[in-house]
Amino acid sequence: MVTRRDPRTDGMVLVMGVTGAGKSTFINTLKPHSVQVGHDLESIRAPPQAVQMFLDEDEHLSVTVVDTPGFDDTWRSDAEILAEITEYLATQYALRIPLKGIIYLHPICENRMKGSARKYFDMFRLLCGDQALKNVMLVTTRWDTVGQAPDRIGEALRREQDLLDNWWKPMLRQGASSAQFKGTRASAEAMVLELVRDRDDVVLDVQRELVDGHKKVGETTVGMPFMNQLDSDIVKWKRVLAKADEDLAQAKERERELRSQGLRGDAMKDLEDHVRLLKKRRREAEKVVKQLETTQKKIQVKVGEKVKLQVGEKISSLGGRIDPVSIGIAVFAAVLNITLTVVKFAVM
Repeated sequence: MVTRRDPRTDGMVLVMGVTGAGKSTFINTLKPHSVQVGHDLESIRAPPQAVQMFLDEDEHLSVTVVDTPGFDDTWRSDAEILAEITEYLATQYALRIPLKGIIYLHPICENRMKGSARKYFDMFRLLCGDQALKNVMLVTTRWDTVGQAPDRIGEALRREQDLLDNWWKPMLRQGASSAQFKGTRASAEAMVLELVRDRDDVVLDVQRELVDGHKKVGETTVGMPFMNQLDSDIVKWKRVLAKADEDLAQAKERERELRSQGLRGDAMKDLEDHVRLLKKRRREAEKVVKQLETTQKKIQVKVGEKVKLQVGEKISSLGGRIDPVSIGIAVFAAVLNITLTVVKFAVM
């Protein structure tokens, strides 16, 4: 029999992975059509989506599962996505909503661990910290694309074994578990319930750094590589911009000389074309620099301080106008401006 719990102890489970790993599909299995799914090469531009699932008829016990943005996104840089994910994590931690675990998805149809997946996996481990790995479930997806042919099944199993023996081995040794998601509601529920019922609450390293340590995203262990890369890229593109300015100035001076000499014809046309090309290159370099500096600003924010203020303001504004059982989750969704879907499902 399920007894009533303090609403603040209702837990959360994160679903993470690169874009296209099947995060939205996983949550849609729990609640059909609750989250958008990308079916083409370009990822859907959407913030994290949350699905709160009640586990008992009286709606006293729930778990909120979150579909997080995937790295290797079509529209946003990895640093921007990291900033978005850490803002969510800091909000969840500031609200004292227990984190029960993380389900990390990897498509079994990938022939090898491609660069983006490898980079994201390294980031994922830094995000969690070794002490949290016992609450991590490493899950292969897209088994429905394998088919029934023995050779294709054998190849998929070999890929899975390669993950277990190589890429995932260090995390498995420190307490992470592994599973296959076959696309059924029962398998998705089983994974979520295993984390909710069989794991203690966990705090990620990055949450302590952001909220307790008052660090900027770019100062955290997971954020520093992104910050260093941004610094390097900005320096590089500013040099490109300076060179474009220098070349453009020389070309314009040459253009003035030719005009003063009254020269026309092919020589002048070629020079005018060259000037237009240099102007285009300069605009492109200037655009890149501005984009990089904008991204840099996003990970220079003290997210912990920001969300503490937002949480306090939102709780004050909501007051007693909402059911206290759902206040933590409601504030979480309101602060991050995300869509919260509520669904009941029976646990046999």
